[in-house]
Amino acid sequence: MASKDDNFNLKWRAYIDFRTILKIQPVQIFSELQEILCMDYPSRSTVERWAARFRSGDADVTDLPRSGRPVSTTTSENITLIESMVMEDKCITVNQLEQSMEISSGAIHTILTIELGYRSICGNGSSISSVRIKEIITGDETWVYYSTPYSKYKKRSWVRGDEQPAKIPRPDFRKPKIMYTIFFSSHGIVLQLPGESGKAGTATFFTEQVLPNLIKNIEKYRQKTGTRGMKILIDNASSHTAKLTKNFLDVEGLELLPHPPYSPDLASCDFWLFPKLKIYLQGKDFNTLQALKTGLYQYFKSIRDILFSTSA
Repeated sequence: MASKDDNFNLKWRAYIDFRTILKIQPVQIFSELQEILCMDYPSRSTVERWAARFRSGDADVTDLPRSGRPVSTTTSENITLIESMVMEDKCITVNQLEQSMEISSGAIHTILTIELGYRSICGNGSSISSVRIKEIITGDETWVYYSTPYSKYKKRSWVRGDEQPAKIPRPDFRKPKIMYTIFFSSHGIVLQLPGESGKAGTATFFTEQVLPNLIKNIEKYRQKTGTRGMKILIDNASSHTAKLTKNFLDVEGLELLPHPPYSPDLASCDFWLFPKLKIYLQGKDFNTLQALKTGLYQYFKSIRDILFSTSA
């Protein structure tokens, strides 16, 4: 009795047969099967192999009978081939490998888990789920003004009768601002770096100032391993995705974790750290750059003492 997988395989093979009769090229058939089957579609090489078989006049959609004593499928050739296919597509399924390799799903599972040491996990649009938290360092930049107004909520006050609300001084927006960079890991805050007054972050500044200082600080608390095995999580700002930045990270051996566009939920600074910083700065008026830097260092020291005092 044919299994469910056998019946499934017969269907897509028949589809290849019909499309081949219509003189549709294998690459187009493969694209169509991807759209129809979504996940469990055969590999392109499998489609090409079956299309060639049908063009030769063999219209049999069943597997050719095999004779002789079964041989081990856990061969070095199969292991190498499966590893190369997985490296090419980390989301490839066992069913797709089975169809392409023409060996049992059990053998493929053995090769993947025992021989190659892989495990299958469910991702959430990012590879972060398979990375240990202690290996990740994340950071970002934000504009910090010398003078920060209160929020609309803070400007409201309770009064009685004709009582006038307390006057709140208007912030002086003519005062300059700085681009402030911060990076942290499970170890704690690793880098605080103010930029030049009024200047936005660039790839040059990021690769000549931010990343070198970040690496130097990482090596201070990871004296034996340095940056080896570290992954960096940053958003898709132009200074972060520039070729200059990617080349620098490649040379230094820092792996850049993928960050989907418009996903601030993956950047801890955007949804946690910077909003708290903006609240802290409300109503504060710093007269000098040094006063602003001192205020920022004190704030981040308080965050570090509260959150990272027990970090390993």
